Amino acid sequence: MKKFLFILSIAFALSVVVTSCSKKDPCEGVTCQNGGTCEGGDCQCPTGYEGAFCETESLPKKVNVTAIKILKIPATQKDGKPWDSDGTEPDIYPSLFTLKADNSTDVRLWSSQLTKINADVSKQHDFNIILPALSLTDMNQTYGMFLHDSDDGNVYTSMGGIAFVLKNFVQGRPSTIKLDCSTCTIAFELTVNYEF
Repeated sequence: MKKFLFILSIAFALSVVVTSCSKKDPCEGVTCQNGGTCEGGDCQCPTGYEGAFCETESLPKKVNVTAIKILKIPATQKDGKPWDSDGTEPDIYPSLFTLKADNSTDVRLWSSQLTKINADVSKQHDFNIILPALSLTDMNQTYGMFLHDSDDGNVYTSMGGIAFVLKNFVQGRPSTIKLDCSTCTIAFELTVNYEF
């Protein structure tokens, strides 16, 4: 019996030593979100996510505009006159500016090198070739997307524009950003991709 108790006490002591030597998995109880993986107790987040558990969608470093669609065009100028002095449809091209605090234009960042001649104001118009390339890097900047009419004699008339801040549009990383409002006479759809 003494031998049995001795063996039992040795077995108990060994089990205590073995269990006290095993290390707890540092990732036990750590739940990484959005495809993150746990390594050494910390979440390693996939591109585009951040936070202790990859719970926060990060803002992109760059938004590249790959196409612009003009969704709405005002039929006439505000005074009712046709866009072109000869009565024809407008010759349109989009441009992008940074805006000041009062929404007046500040710096022209981009202007299309392509113009749609005599664009039918009742239809949508695609600018599928973005020349020069258009990339936006400041997610907090107020931008203004404008449409212009290029008339004879190098007369350029603004047809209208829409102010926007990128960070308000990039959540969920949509492939298109629609710039429109219920009272707007002009509207745009930007096809975009993201860099992180």
